[in-house]
Amino acid sequence: MNEFNLSKLNARVGDNCVFVSNLAVRYQSAATPEERMAMAIKMENAATMLRIAAERLATETKNVYEGGSNEES
Repeated sequence: MNEFNLSKLNARVGDNCVFVSNLAVRYQSAATPEERMAMAIKMENAATMLRIAAERLATETKNVYEGGSNEES
């Protein structure tokens, strides 16, 4: 993976953050318990996807920059 791909992965993490935030707003404005439950399930799924993307970003960032610094040593 290169820095351009890291940038794309970083953008995906940012997009997921915005999506979770929007779901939280929708959860707060839900009128019925059923709507709240549906939003809670969607938030849980979105948060899981965010966690996975963030872990991948961290791992790939480490691989790209550690690999580069090891080659220079």
